[in-house]
Amino acid sequence: MRNLRILTPIPIQSVARRYVVAVLTGILAILLRWLLDPVLGHVAFYATVYIAVAYCAIVCGSRPALVSGVIGFVGVFYWFVDPRYSFRLINLPEIHGVIGFLLVSAVLIGFGQANRSKQLVLNNTIDALTTEAAERQRAEAELRKAHDELEQRVIERTSALSQALKQLESEIAVREQAESQLRHLSLRLMTLQDEERRRIARDLHDTAGQTLAAMKMSIALIRQLDRTEPALQPLLDDLDALADEALQEVRTTSYLLHPPLLDEAGVASAARWFVEGFSRRSGIQVRCDIPDKMERPSRECELVLFRVLQESLTNVHRHSEATAANVRLARAHEVFQLEISDNGKGISEERLRRFETSANKAGVGITGMRERVRELGGHLEIKSLNPGTCICVTLPTTIQTSVPDPGSPVELAS
Repeated sequence: MRNLRILTPIPIQSVARRYVVAVLTGILAILLRWLLDPVLGHVAFYATVYIAVAYCAIVCGSRPALVSGVIGFVGVFYWFVDPRYSFRLINLPEIHGVIGFLLVSAVLIGFGQANRSKQLVLNNTIDALTTEAAERQRAEAELRKAHDELEQRVIERTSALSQALKQLESEIAVREQAESQLRHLSLRLMTLQDEERRRIARDLHDTAGQTLAAMKMSIALIRQLDRTEPALQPLLDDLDALADEALQEVRTTSYLLHPPLLDEAGVASAARWFVEGFSRRSGIQVRCDIPDKMERPSRECELVLFRVLQESLTNVHRHSEATAANVRLARAHEVFQLEISDNGKGISEERLRRFETSANKAGVGITGMRERVRELGGHLEIKSLNPGTCICVTLPTTIQTSVPDPGSPVELAS
């Protein structure tokens, strides 16, 4: 590739350089014809000049190529065409040679200029792609740095939380009081997690989503302002497609963290939306039995029902090896009922007994769901259907919860 740099077109702005190269090339063509004169003799007078004209047309442009051709023609005609050292034409073949030289040179200049134009466009495109790649690498470096900082913060917070839990365990003297306090702490963490999910979802929608939308508008504006560069349009199309993909990812992540439908339309609409997306992503056929019109429960009840639905369907996808599932949400008398069942491999009796006796490990998986439901005065039951599993949740319509307020401290055992 280094050897091809001599064929790289010189930019239009470098006028002096282009014409200096053209003059030197014409002189070099004359010298080369002089060196080859013992071989060529009285034939192919303009062979070296053709090379010079073609080279200048590609590298320097049509006008410098014309200058190079004139210099080479004058020198060769004067020193090598009979009668030598004279500009007289004495026979018809020499006149034919001059005419042929003019025609061939015109063709070479035309083809060379066309090739030069294409090469300049290609070089500009390569420069633009190189700049874009550099910007992307810089953005990736900044993203990695931000990711490392975030991981460090998570480690620090996790370390602080672990120390707090160890201190709590060391201060527990009475088992019953310790279980109650750990349950409150677990619910406190889950409440903070829900609030953090809501905040992150809102920040993603309001910052990254708006930024990507503004980027798409800027791309559309650039497309309207500059239609004279055909090579720019594919780049704009790629940028627009990347912005669409990133915007869709941001929206999906934001909705999975905390769907706005849960606050705006209630748990029924949010559950239908989540079930539809889960079925599409996982390939599991989910039949949804949720009334179109249903009285909304309290905000705490809606949040617990939705999180139980999320956790249950996630377990179906990860562990059950099921191909179909059913979701039913209804209000019967003074309670709300949620059932999630599947046709998977089910749960053994031993594991069911272990779930029933693991209440002191609240905050993880099914035990976390049970603690959420229990604090709202409800009941969670896991049934083995053979095949399949069914999770049934019952919550009262009038909720008297002992969930600690996010701002209130958790009292420790003395």
